Amino acid sequence: MNLISQYLYKNCTKASIAVFVVLLFILLANTGLRLVEDVNEGDIPSIFLIELLALKVIQYSSVIIPLSLFFGIIVTLNKLYVTNEMTIIKLNGFSNYHLARVLSILIMFVTIFMIILKFFLAPLAVEYRSKIEHQISHEQKIYSLKEGSFNVSNDKSKVVYINNKENSELANIFIRSLSKSGIRIDISSGVTSNDIDSDLISLNNGVSYVFNPDGSFSSTEYSTQDMILANEIPEFSSTDVESKSFFVLAEMTDLSSAREIFSRVSIVIASLILAYLAIPLSNYAKRNDKYRNIFIGALIYFSYIIIIQLASSSVSSEFDLMMVAFFLHSSYLYLTLALYKYTTTAIN
Repeated sequence: MNLISQYLYKNCTKASIAVFVVLLFILLANTGLRLVEDVNEGDIPSIFLIELLALKVIQYSSVIIPLSLFFGIIVTLNKLYVTNEMTIIKLNGFSNYHLARVLSILIMFVTIFMIILKFFLAPLAVEYRSKIEHQISHEQKIYSLKEGSFNVSNDKSKVVYINNKENSELANIFIRSLSKSGIRIDISSGVTSNDIDSDLISLNNGVSYVFNPDGSFSSTEYSTQDMILANEIPEFSSTDVESKSFFVLAEMTDLSSAREIFSRVSIVIASLILAYLAIPLSNYAKRNDKYRNIFIGALIYFSYIIIIQLASSSVSSEFDLMMVAFFLHSSYLYLTLALYKYTTTAIN
């Protein structure tokens, strides 16, 4: 690889990484704010915040990585045209085909990573996220018992209020438990457990009130009462095709699995075609209009992805999916080759 090739490769790589960082920051800010709102509203425990955010990043990386490569190439090459650096590069015998050959290492690396991400890593992230959501919706555990606030269990079946963890005083602890047998309220003076955040706590000198579904009421005084703040979670099972690996989907015969295969394969093919399309597209518009190429590129890119998403959700048979895939990718491949042919004269 000569100096010009290294220069092109490094600048396109840096620009793609910069676009990725910007898009990742936007994703983290948007997703993070929504998760924080869920934590504040008590929908998810704060202990799962970072974990869920990381899983979201893995899941959506398959969207922002090809987008970053596409615009990274357009921005880099378009800048070279605007600053007339491409004139020097053209004098050294570089055409769009030479540029494609130079950037093929970067494009193929991203494509291989996209295959691994889209076919295996992203489904694992979706499945793990579903397991966490299943745990949150069915688990009675309270991860942190804070003083002076109402602590709610994951499934909303228990509410615990502790005035003071260290001292024993009248009505120091309030616990409301909801079950099929009715509502139970415990009011006690203290806790003897060594670990206040454990699954099992021992209440001291309290009263238990039970309100039965038939309207009856009973109360029991106790000196010591053990209470479990956790429960056995139902077995997790998922039928979501997004959580299945590519090999599992290939063994399935229903239409939903075929749609998911179409979506994943099409996204990878689209990423490859669009990356090569970005090279001639950077020289399509006039040199003094550096934003026109980006605008045209955005239209082409998002129209491609939107058609894939629409087809994967609305096509009613596997044969139709194959036909849509063939004509869709063939059309954009033809557009790519046409742009190479159209801009070759300008470069040479």
